[in-house]
Amino acid sequence: MNLDFLIVVMDVVALGAALNLPLTFLGSQESLGGAVRGVLEASSPNSCTVMVVTQHVDHLSTLLQEVREAGHPLALFRVEGGVNTTHSDLPHLVSSARKVRQKSWCVTVVVVSDDPAFLASFAQKSRSGRLLVWESRLMLVTRLLSLPQVNTLLQRHWTFSMMNTMLINLNKDSARWEVYTHQPYTPTGSRVLLLAYWTPESGLIRARNASLFPEKFTNFHGAHVPVTALILPPFWKVIGRAPDGSIEYSGRDCLMMKSVARALNFTIVLLRSSNIDEVMARLEDGRAMIFAFRVMLIPQVLARVDHTYFIDRATFTFSMLKPTIISRWQNLYYPLQMEVWAATLALLVVMPGLLYVLVYASGNQRVRATLKTRSSVLEIVGMLLGQGLLVTLFRDNSTRMLVVVWLVFAFIICTAYRGTLTAFLTVPKYPHRPETIEELATTGVGVRFTQNATRFLKYFEESKLSAYKSVSSRVEIVDSVMAGLQEVSENKIAFFHERYNTELYITQYFTDPDGISQFYVARQNVIPNYAAYMTPHDAPYKHSLDYWLLRIIESGLKEKFTDDMVREAWQEIRQKKKKQREDLQEQQTNSVVAKSGDSQKPLSLTHLQGALLLLVLGFILGGVTFVLEIGTVEHCRPLSSQANVPSQ
Repeated sequence: MNLDFLIVVMDVVALGAALNLPLTFLGSQESLGGAVRGVLEASSPNSCTVMVVTQHVDHLSTLLQEVREAGHPLALFRVEGGVNTTHSDLPHLVSSARKVRQKSWCVTVVVVSDDPAFLASFAQKSRSGRLLVWESRLMLVTRLLSLPQVNTLLQRHWTFSMMNTMLINLNKDSARWEVYTHQPYTPTGSRVLLLAYWTPESGLIRARNASLFPEKFTNFHGAHVPVTALILPPFWKVIGRAPDGSIEYSGRDCLMMKSVARALNFTIVLLRSSNIDEVMARLEDGRAMIFAFRVMLIPQVLARVDHTYFIDRATFTFSMLKPTIISRWQNLYYPLQMEVWAATLALLVVMPGLLYVLVYASGNQRVRATLKTRSSVLEIVGMLLGQGLLVTLFRDNSTRMLVVVWLVFAFIICTAYRGTLTAFLTVPKYPHRPETIEELATTGVGVRFTQNATRFLKYFEESKLSAYKSVSSRVEIVDSVMAGLQEVSENKIAFFHERYNTELYITQYFTDPDGISQFYVARQNVIPNYAAYMTPHDAPYKHSLDYWLLRIIESGLKEKFTDDMVREAWQEIRQKKKKQREDLQEQQTNSVVAKSGDSQKPLSLTHLQGALLLLVLGFILGGVTFVLEIGTVEHCRPLSSQANVPSQ
């Protein structure tokens, strides 16, 4: 069966040319066209595109003529054939109609049919095909439905009950066209309301002082709204039980959602989810209306669900073990940079020669005699170490000036070295550690993701950046955050997870009572993006949700909730660690060095191993020199003995 798409365009020639659809006129009843035109004139601007969707084209010429005379750009979508054929062709029709909607700034969709099965099928296909958004309007035009049938039709389908929908029905008893809409939330619950009626004699008469397309989601009137979330501190956490036995929750996202619920007057019915796949399934099938947990906005997530206004920046990052501390003997040269060491050694080479030249040029016999028995090199090194000869040995001013300058230089260098050496001996120096995704990619270490982060893994795999692809090639999935961090503690790997939750887990489970942990969390968030709550695609209540979320963020409540929850979480952990530390101190009261909680520790052999190694090296050099000197003396002694034997 062929599917014909026809369009009549008034003042929007480009739209018709873009779709390349033929022009046609069809016959219809005058009252139908008048009723639709009356409602359009009362509810839609003239520049708003009208899309007419119908099973049959009989009796539609007047309707199309009325729409054109009202000045609306017009698109007609027609499906010919039986009921089964109509249902199979609807996805194609909806897809083409969606293209028209995306090209128009304002759209009213008019569905004309007296077949309830066709209307029900259109409701399902238009939702799955994402034809409508809240800003677009849907008019269902049918006839001869009783009031119970109207209630059933509007309440049974999401598109008709929740979206911006009205129904125009020809009443078989009064012969007038009646305009209905469904209000899902009223003080008395879900209701179908009569908005207006139209007759050829009196035109459109409103039944109440309300818009023909009234707002549905500014007040939920205390209704129960299903909300799903992942229970991960500090965003959601269990704090106890209410008097009625229900579980009480708190956390940053929990408090924000409670604030929105108070503003929109609804009651949260929390559906706990264990993973992101379960969350998306609940949003797609309508079991949940909101996912009140911040999720990073990546294409792999947005392909299945929509998002609210941005909550904050995405904080997806990785954690690893801190690298091994560099051997402490190297602390001997860390206080000075290599350039300073090189300059000092150069001066040690130059200074003895200058001193020797000045002394012999002065003609001072006493100093000459001193330098004959004492090396000028040793004197210069001795002055550098604070053990130099007296300035009074020198008579001439030039030599004294040289020695004084060298003593000042030695004082500054030695003082700076000793002061800085203390810090380097007591504070550990760690080697460079990965802080960005690019640096992590170069290390080649294994990577772990939780099941909830598989969407991010797919993002890594489909990325064009080599760093993401390199990391994704080494990923293994773990069951939980604890399992991932446990593997990090046992192996040299990186664990990817949400920053705040990772820090809380590390502090609570992988930090000793003194507050020392072998873990660190990278400073950079690996995906530079934003995070938000999730809703079904094209959810009609999203604009109300966005409005109040923006008010909460702009008022500073979001930051306050974040600070309060993080501070509360840290306080709880610190209290537990304090109790553990007190218990540990009580157990060690009889030990030689009890842990008093003081962060200062005495220097140990580990801190001073550099000095000890230097001493051992001196002993070895001294021993080698001593052996060489003994060998030289023994070698020279026979020669001297032969020289003293008298000749016969």
